[in-house]
Amino acid sequence: MYKILIVDDDMLIRKGIRNVIRWKDLNCEICGEASTAEEALELVKELSPDIVITDIKMPNMDGIEMIEEIKRILPQCKIIILTAYREFEYAQKAIKLGAFDFLLKPTKVEDIINVVQKAIAEINKERVVIEELEKANKLLQEKLPILRENFLFNVIFEMITNEDEIVRMAQIYKIDINNFVMILAECGIREESEKQNGHLYLLGVSNILNDFIGEGCSVYTIYLNNFQAVYIVSFNQELSKKEETEFFELLKQVKKAAIECFSIDLTLVVSTWGYGIIELSGKFKECIDAINYKFYFDNEDIIYYKDLSHLFVYVDDKKLKHLRSEIISNVRYGNISNIDTLLVELEETLKRSKADKQYIINLYYLMLIEINMIKTQVLLSNSNQDNNENDLQGIEFLSEILKCKSISDLNGVLKASIQRTVEEIQRHNQSKMGSLVKKVIEYIKANYFYSEISLSEISEKFFVSPSYLSRLFKKETGKNLSDFINEYRIEKAKELLATTDLKTYEIADKVGIPDPHYFSRIFKRYTGYSPSEYKEAIKFRNAGLNG
Repeated sequence: MYKILIVDDDMLIRKGIRNVIRWKDLNCEICGEASTAEEALELVKELSPDIVITDIKMPNMDGIEMIEEIKRILPQCKIIILTAYREFEYAQKAIKLGAFDFLLKPTKVEDIINVVQKAIAEINKERVVIEELEKANKLLQEKLPILRENFLFNVIFEMITNEDEIVRMAQIYKIDINNFVMILAECGIREESEKQNGHLYLLGVSNILNDFIGEGCSVYTIYLNNFQAVYIVSFNQELSKKEETEFFELLKQVKKAAIECFSIDLTLVVSTWGYGIIELSGKFKECIDAINYKFYFDNEDIIYYKDLSHLFVYVDDKKLKHLRSEIISNVRYGNISNIDTLLVELEETLKRSKADKQYIINLYYLMLIEINMIKTQVLLSNSNQDNNENDLQGIEFLSEILKCKSISDLNGVLKASIQRTVEEIQRHNQSKMGSLVKKVIEYIKANYFYSEISLSEISEKFFVSPSYLSRLFKKETGKNLSDFINEYRIEKAKELLATTDLKTYEIADKVGIPDPHYFSRIFKRYTGYSPSEYKEAIKFRNAGLNG
């Protein structure tokens, strides 16, 4: 039942309200009466009524003040005011401060019933919202460890690159990464029959790490495959030199304890210090670089990236990063037409560079991992997906590329993986994407050059609500509709930059972004280059291929 408190200094009015209405028929009960504001506030604290019916004029305490205090104590309480016509403006002020509704004296019974029923309907509506929010929050808390790991996985592999989005999502998932090091653990199983338990051993290493380190820091674990995991150890404050030395000594104890406990071979690689979640991908690259040099070290050693500088040969890899980005972008959109040209350019660029063999192997390994991640994300809902095969893919990639004797061999492995992935993505999209989303994508591709094209305009075109289309498009494609529009416009802009002599402002207008300054910002966000830099890169590539 809904509890109602009656507040009026006139006893006859209180009794009248109590007795003239069959409250049980409304699923209500009068839980109390008060003749003063002070008494009413005490009863509000004691009884927690759902509805308060009160006179606006009260002795000793101003009615507005009482309403404010009730809303402070019980924000969800519905306050219905009884007021005379001459107090109408006073009642309006009360409504603004949180009162639910008001009734003019003298009040009819049916008017009281109607406003109480309105209040009950509002209470029910709010309770449904609260229940749904509580369910959603409970589900979020239950899934939080998995969501955190998936999110961090995407961050270190640069599947998410927008810094604002990374910071926002980290806050949602309650991830607080300050001063940190990243530890890449690689588990070597001695017994063939135990290899399927690699994930459990990595979990054991995580538990030992948490036990040894204790308070003052947080450990976030990301499982890469059945034999490799990443541990992000984040400290609340910057460590002194002494504390840093003690921490690294502690890692030796962690490794020793894990080896003795599980009878496994364990390689630990430690990045340099980082600050903030944005630096995770860079530190992961350090770990990937370092793990490939483990044959230089004894088994009992921990490999620190900072100690490997004499082993690395660095190159100016701006062009290589551009080619890698282009290849990954084409795979992500299921576009196979440009892959052969890009792979030829990648091979020629690497042959002209002074990069050592390990640098090149790392480059191909990371690209294969990224391509596999794209496939995994796109096909996640496919019930025919072989999860066991996916878990071992990263190890198979490394094994496969280590067999390669030349860059051409590496290119062949990469090309075969790309072809398989694009074919699977295209088949999946063809079978899974809803007809409405298909039509929307076709509409965007046919009308991207109109600057007015937007979520609201497309929604109106297809007779659906913007919120529904937004949710459906995100569900079916994994992208926000506005991001898809921008990405498609940038792809078209890249084609124009590569094939025409049009000015930047002309290209901007042709792809539906008439503001050239905004176009340049968007172009750089999605490509890493300004339009002029991209055009120069294309000229350089063409000159190299023709030469």
